[in-house]
Amino acid sequence: MKQLERECRSFSQYLIGRPPNDYLLGKYVECHQAGRIPEPEGAFDGFLTRVAARGPFLARTADTYASRFFRYGSLRKKLVLVLALLECSPGSFETLDEAEPGGVAGTIVRLAWRTFAYLAMMALSIALFLPVRLWMSAWDRPKAPAVEA
Repeated sequence: MKQLERECRSFSQYLIGRPPNDYLLGKYVECHQAGRIPEPEGAFDGFLTRVAARGPFLARTADTYASRFFRYGSLRKKLVLVLALLECSPGSFETLDEAEPGGVAGTIVRLAWRTFAYLAMMALSIALFLPVRLWMSAWDRPKAPAVEA
């Protein structure tokens, strides 16, 4: 339960810059208890989710890596769940629906900045997570069944 609440807090901070309200926390835990979100498959999948739960910066780093190299892992599914809950939650959907100021020039500047930030975060996430993934995949291989003679 504590881990799920920590995940929800970290993911909400990452996605909208604010902690979740009680409604969001309750629904996030409820979805997991109902079995709607699958448990991590494999050691690296669980590792990525645990790292992302430690705070919004690590959530961004793990999500950036997962967006390219681990798209169908549990972290991405959990982030989609939090985003869907935020879109339905009073007090947070306004933040997601709000138009950013600045017109065309502001949009171009924000797009350029976000592209640069994404590329920098991708480089950092590859440097952090690729060695871990390779190391874990070497130890997380399923054992071959014994062959009978």
